[in-house]
Amino acid sequence: MSLVQDVMLLVLAIVLLGSTLGLIRNRRLREEYALLWVCTGLMLLAFAAFPTTIFTVAQWLGINHVVLMMLPCFLFLMAIVMHYSVVITKHSDCERSLVQETALLKDEVRELQEQVRSLLSSAGQGGKTDSPRPPDRK
Repeated sequence: MSLVQDVMLLVLAIVLLGSTLGLIRNRRLREEYALLWVCTGLMLLAFAAFPTTIFTVAQWLGINHVVLMMLPCFLFLMAIVMHYSVVITKHSDCERSLVQETALLKDEVRELQEQVRSLLSSAGQGGKTDSPRPPDRK
């Protein structure tokens, strides 16, 4: 690789690590999810700082074409995508059940408010109480 490519890869690795650590510090990214990005940034930083490392690893593994070294990188990224897909699915299921539970609770509150109104009107108060009734929320 040329010097420009080496410098760009080094800058990219530093930006990835810095932004990941910044997101963790600002509590916008949890540590358990950031671990994958920190590992990716460290691998990128190692390959940027020592560009001949990838050729050495390729020789150790008996890989004649360095392009084939991209396969583990691709598989690693696929594992990240699969992990986040599982997390998103879990959160979607949880969100769906929470929305359904909230709808049931709103319906139950509405029924209880109607029962209170009917009891008050049958008691001869005409539906008026000493305290103002809270507004219905939709």
